[in-house]
Order: sequence, then C-alpha cells, then structure tokens
Amino acid sequence: SDDFGMKALGFVLIACPEFMLELDIRKILEASLSSGSDIRIKMQALQNINDYLLDAESLMGIDNFNNSVIQPPEDAGSKVPVAAGAGDTNICGGIIQLYWNNILELCLDVNEQVRQSALKIVEVVLRQGLVHPITCVPHLVALETDPQEANSNLAHQLLMYMNEKYPAFFENRLGDGLLMSFRFVQSVLATTCGSIKGRIDASTFACVRPGISRIYRLIRGNRISRNKFMHSIVRKFEPGGWNCSSLPFLMYCTEILASLPFTCPDEPLYLIYDINRVVQVRAGPLESNMKMWCSFSHQKDLQEITDKNDEAKKFTEANHASTCNNAMTEPITSDDSFCVSEENLLKCQSDCRDAIALQLLLKLKRHLKIVFGLDDVRCQAFSLKEYPKAGESLSRQNMPFNINDTLIKLPTSFKDMVQKYQEFKNSLKEDTVDYSAYTASIKKRPAPRTSRAKVVRGPEVDEDDDDDEDWTGGPRKLNFSSQKANGGRFTRQRLSHSTL
Repeated sequence: SDDFGMKALGFVLIACPEFMLELDIRKILEASLSSGSDIRIKMQALQNINDYLLDAESLMGIDNFNNSVIQPPEDAGSKVPVAAGAGDTNICGGIIQLYWNNILELCLDVNEQVRQSALKIVEVVLRQGLVHPITCVPHLVALETDPQEANSNLAHQLLMYMNEKYPAFFENRLGDGLLMSFRFVQSVLATTCGSIKGRIDASTFACVRPGISRIYRLIRGNRISRNKFMHSIVRKFEPGGWNCSSLPFLMYCTEILASLPFTCPDEPLYLIYDINRVVQVRAGPLESNMKMWCSFSHQKDLQEITDKNDEAKKFTEANHASTCNNAMTEPITSDDSFCVSEENLLKCQSDCRDAIALQLLLKLKRHLKIVFGLDDVRCQAFSLKEYPKAGESLSRQNMPFNINDTLIKLPTSFKDMVQKYQEFKNSLKEDTVDYSAYTASIKKRPAPRTSRAKVVRGPEVDEDDDDDEDWTGGPRKLNFSSQKANGGRFTRQRLSHSTL
C-alpha cells in the first residue's frame, strides 16, 4: 500500500537524509504532507520526519548538553539548548526549513492524530533550534483551543517557554494567533462542540475560553504586555484592521475580550479607555458618511414618486410625459439603479462594516461597566500614567455576554442602509460617553430639543443633538470656539446626560 511505501522511504531517508533535498523527493514529501492527502499517508510522512530528527539528535551527541529548558518526550532524547538558527549549520536545519510550512499546516489538521504528530515534530524542532520560534507562535496559540487536552497542554508548555525566552516575539504574534484560532475553531471545533455557520455560538466558544484565558495569564503580570495584547485586538476593529478580518471574526474577538480573566480594575479600565479612543476617532466621520448615503436614499424616494406621476400622465399627455421623463429620470433605469452603482454599493457596505465593528465595541464596553461595576467617574479618572494601586481588588458579577443578536448582514440597497444607520445611531445614543483627558477640551453639547424644526440663534451652538432628520449631507453649523484647543481639528461627539 501507499503508506507501506512511505514507511520504506523513511528508512532510506534516515540513512541518506540528503535525498530530502532532491527535487523529486521534495515533490513526494510535499504531496504527502499536504492537507488533502490521505490520513495514513500524512501520518507516515510525519513519522518519517520525526524519526529522522530523533536519529539526528542522537548522532549529534545531544545527551551531553545540560542547559535545556523544554522537557522532551521520554523517547525523544535528552534536553538540548534552544536558540534561533542554532541548528542551521547542519543539513538537518535545511531539511526542516523546506517542509516547515507543511508541518505547521498539519498542526491544525482536522484529524486529531495528525495534529498530535505534527505538534511533536514542532517540539523537537524548537528543542534543537532548527527554526526561528516566532514562526510557530500563531499555530501554538490556535492549538491552545484544541479539544484534545494532550495537544493543548503541549502547546501551552511551548508557549510558556517562548514567553520566557522571547517575550517580544511572543507578544507581537498573538494577534495573528487569534485569527488562526478562529479558523481552527471553524474547521475543527465545529464538529466536536456544535455546528456553526460563519459565527461562533456560545457552546462552541465554551471550548475556546479556557485556552485563551491561559494565554492571557502568561502576560497578565506585566502591565505593558497585557495592554499591548488588548490593544492589538481592539485595533482589529479599526478600518486598517480589515485586511484579514471579517465580521464573524470580530464577534469572536469581542467574545474573547469579554471573557478575559481580569483580576484588577486596571485591566477592564484600560480596555474601556482603548474602546473610547477608537469610538472618539471613528464615530463622527462614520456617522456623517452614513447620513450621506441616507440622503441619497431620500433623493431616490422623491425621484420614484415623480416617476409614478409621470407614468400616470402618459395616457393623457404622451408627448409631455416623454419629455418630462427624459429630463427627470435620466439617471435611473430601474427601481434600484439610482446611485446604486457597484462602486457606491461597495463604499456603503464598507461603512456598514465599520459601523457594526463599533457597535460590537460599544456592546462590549457596556458589558464591562455593568459586570465590573465601573461608573462614568471611574472610567473618566483612568490614566495610563497612574499605576494601579497595590492590593486593589476587582469584583465581577456572573453575567453572560451575548452578541448573537447582532445583525451582521451587509446592506444590498439604500433602504437597508437607512436601517443600518438607525441601528448605529441608536447604539451611539445608548452609549454613556466617558472619554478621558484627550476629550476634555471639546465643548459639551446641551440636551436635545423636542422640536424637530431647526432654529437659528445667531452665534450660539446648535442645541439640537438629534438633528439627523434635517441633515442632507451638508456641513453642520457649530460653534468652533474650542478649535484651538483641539489643534485646529473639529470632532463631533455625543455626550450623555450623566457626563454633563
């Protein structure tokens, strides 16, 4: 059979490892290590590589080294020092680097036995220092969520070592690990913890939470490290983080942030501070863009009414109706074609994605304030320059976090866009603004009036905070008395009654 032939090839490669550098053998091994090959072939190919590494380890006299950190398996030889590129001086390092990406890919294979075999190779490779440790951090982060306890424990052990020896490398790749863990959850945990369609449900996330919590505990003791970790996740909600992000992935990140095992008030306060910073920068421009699309929708409705009136006149005034239609309906050829070009639709959907991302952050912020009992005054008083007080405890209510009711379907028409805008506007109104020092110089706006009519009062500030019905895409009339305090930039903000 094929796996028997692969086993025989393994004996040859152990005796003559230089054959693995030949093009023909490379094609055979790469095909055998591909995710689409038969499970038995993958298992045997991984076993061949593992046997070769252990044989090379014994031939190099590894037993004489005593400064190892990672504990190898009982049958994997003795401990060896780990250093980036330490094994590149021999043929072993060159061989492993040729097949390293294939091995890492199989670490996240659907089959648990394949994952275990690939992970054992990763352990041996790191122990011998044949590759740079940073290359496998995302895969190990994903394996922290493996439902097989043996795999998750070994992945955590390797991450602990790398966090001690290479903290900078470890922190910089954690964000990539979250994206990989999301894909791993979709492909593997969907069959073991429940079926999912695009998003992670509560039962599935229950399998993820312990692994993510263990990763956070590794860096929780260092304030800079934990803040960097949370900030790297929050940044994925910004427009620049959309390169590889999707709305289901952002929901996954929101669940992760809500489930982090915080132990001191400084942790949730920083997360709220970071969320406020994103909302303060993005909410105003994004809301203005969405209003612009809504104004287009309003113009389309008026145009459709005019078109229907013109059709009624066709039966009695055909010539006049034809002229009128040519003059008034030239931009439209169907009910949905007015200003709904593919380019405009993509821009509209992009704004809606950003709006949904901010809505997720606002829901997370509200949850944190309720669960940890953080009022507006305490959130406003938070400062990065002040270190947390020693011995300050944090109480947490047992309250579930549910965002499954969040609508993530993107609009396909301006009518849907209006609905998304109303949802976004309601989220901003419900939010209690508690920005800290960086918004202190911005003038607070008075409470909204009940009248929908816009009244001009000379140089006074426009007091209508709910003037969206009268906005048609033009500039707002505001009192820019705080322009200098803001460095010449004008920022629109919504402030709740509790902060006035």
